[in-house]
Amino acid sequence: MTLHISIRRDQTTIEDMWDYYGTVRDGIVQSAESARQNPPEGAGLEDPRLFGSDLGDMEKLLDEADKQASFFIVAAAEAGILVDFYRRVTTKKPRDSVTRAFRNIHNTQSKGRVRLEDILDTWAAEIPIAKADIRLFKGALRFRHWLAHGRYWVPKFGRTFDPTALIGIVTRLFDRIGVANG
Repeated sequence: MTLHISIRRDQTTIEDMWDYYGTVRDGIVQSAESARQNPPEGAGLEDPRLFGSDLGDMEKLLDEADKQASFFIVAAAEAGILVDFYRRVTTKKPRDSVTRAFRNIHNTQSKGRVRLEDILDTWAAEIPIAKADIRLFKGALRFRHWLAHGRYWVPKFGRTFDPTALIGIVTRLFDRIGVANG
């Protein structure tokens, strides 16, 4: 079966997303501090450009930055897993059990499309030490799904997902299963 997906050479990595997150958070904090110290001409403390007269508005912006970065971190990790999968199924080496299982999945899927769940389940079956990390990542995928679909329902994840936690989850998972990020 011929591969129907062209993989970008410059895909976004989790490191790119971590840098983005730091830049955005720093920018919000610096802008708020600058606005408080040097308010624009004619602006009062209630001016929304100053994030309000208390820290509540700034905290909302920081929380939104956390959610956006979390979304992008999980999406970049998903891309890393998929790129690893497609590289394995399109090259002759390696010939390990994971690659053989991936090729079997690829050859049985319609039009070469594969479910991420199938890839993760293969990793869990082939590398038992990674099962807990895969379970955590599946939770992160549910979190990403909640973010991507507008957050209209009350989530029940059983844990908090923030950029720092997600970087840890993804890094441990990638280390366990031997996936390079980028």
